[in-house]
Amino acid sequence: MERYQALVNPHWAALLQQLGEAPVFIRAKGEFLYDNEDKRWLDFVGHYGASVLGHNHEMVQQRLVALLGQDLPTGAPLGICTGAAPLAERLIKRIELPGSWKLCTLTTGTEAVEGAVKAALFHTSRRKVLVRQRCFHGNSAFTLHLSDQPAHRVGFEALRPDLDVVFFEEIDQALALVAREDIAALLIEPVQAMGGGRCCAADEADRLLLACREFGTVSIVDEVFSGLGRCGAYSAMQALGWRERPDVLLLAKALTGGMIPSAQLLLRTPLFDKLFARPGCQKILGSTFANNNLALNLASAVLDLLDEYLRADNAMAPLTHFAGQLRACAASCPGVIEEVTALGACFFIRARDAQTCFNLWHSLFLNQVCTTTCSHDPAVLKLIVPLTVSQDSLDEFLQVFSELTLDLQG
Repeated sequence: MERYQALVNPHWAALLQQLGEAPVFIRAKGEFLYDNEDKRWLDFVGHYGASVLGHNHEMVQQRLVALLGQDLPTGAPLGICTGAAPLAERLIKRIELPGSWKLCTLTTGTEAVEGAVKAALFHTSRRKVLVRQRCFHGNSAFTLHLSDQPAHRVGFEALRPDLDVVFFEEIDQALALVAREDIAALLIEPVQAMGGGRCCAADEADRLLLACREFGTVSIVDEVFSGLGRCGAYSAMQALGWRERPDVLLLAKALTGGMIPSAQLLLRTPLFDKLFARPGCQKILGSTFANNNLALNLASAVLDLLDEYLRADNAMAPLTHFAGQLRACAASCPGVIEEVTALGACFFIRARDAQTCFNLWHSLFLNQVCTTTCSHDPAVLKLIVPLTVSQDSLDEFLQVFSELTLDLQG
């Protein structure tokens, strides 16, 4: 801890110490973290959704070790990475993307967001980007200006891009703005993980994507958090019953089982060709380690594992039952919890107010249970549970949670 404070981030260490614990985690397995005092922590943050199969899943580890033994080229500077086409084929099929698509391999979700907006701006020659309030699309110099939350932008006003970012709250408002025919891109999350778990329902999404198609706006769906099993399907669009599909789809986080960074940007072929077919232009979007065989092949292996979890009979039954138990707990403590919403392996618990939510989160932390709050809707506690979670762990959480809510209820 002393070395960390001296050489890395003393402000983060100080914040942890104010909470009464400053754990130094040295090992992780499944839904658990283990600190240097050998205390076990129940982890319902899961590296902010990346560890959809839990920490250090045995089959993912084995596949990674096997891939390392194959002496794969890191990249292909003057050639082709063999892992890209099979992964693209699998993603397009599993997410049910109609028509012709192309894949750009990147490193992070933020990088994918920037690449998608670049493609939309070039394709439309327009200068406006339409984004939903309470969203989160990254913290780079560009993407922090795609948030309506002042805390992201304060002090960085000089980095504001030369384009007009327009925020909307309700879908009808977005439809009216798209109809003006001056919006380059619509950027939307099916599930707003930082915004309290607000979902874009199928009828709203379908109307919005059809309007984008009619008025020449490029529709971008950000599934960096919600995709690849997190919401109980390969995409949150499928879990929510969307019939239409966007022009661009962003995937990351859970793609490689939380092991190594990787992100994928899927674009309809006309957008891709307009961006890259020009003579004399750069033919890729990614950075140095984006298009690497290790990540591409590991992502395919993780998809194989997700097939087993998502296609098995009653695979989501334990998590569905867990959601029902959370709602029952909330009903018994109406002065503490107002509502529980759930989709797949993601749960949002709306407390009476932000202070109550903080007290609940802090009390869980002091009981060695890691959760997180929704920073853009701070009255909401978020549980990001691995698909592999055991029933014992769900029961353990419920016991602690119910005792804490009863205490807060008074």
